[in-house]
Amino acid sequence: MKEDEKMNIHFTEEAIHNLLEKSYSNYICIIYEVGGCGSPLDGTIHLQLTKTIPSSYVNISTNWIPIYTERSTLMFLEDKLTIDFQPSGYLVKSNNQIYGYSLSIENEHDS
Repeated sequence: MKEDEKMNIHFTEEAIHNLLEKSYSNYICIIYEVGGCGSPLDGTIHLQLTKTIPSSYVNISTNWIPIYTERSTLMFLEDKLTIDFQPSGYLVKSNNQIYGYSLSIENEHDS
């Protein structure tokens, strides 16, 4: 598993606090799902907890614990992201756009 050196993700204190117990002995992944019309540009992201990381995933640096994703997902995301937590759920954003809001964290066996 390689580290993606150009991408960086920042967790806010609120996100870290809400993920502490959930992330214990789990890895956090960003999953990109192609949208309903089949266009890759019409996709959505999900946050997922998993016990194992596929060898095709890359490691993304953060200010807390690493996040993992498929290399192909990187083409749909900007290089600097923030993951925040609000009362409605997790928010994943860049300086230019919001990728997901009111997101829950899914367990891999739930999806």
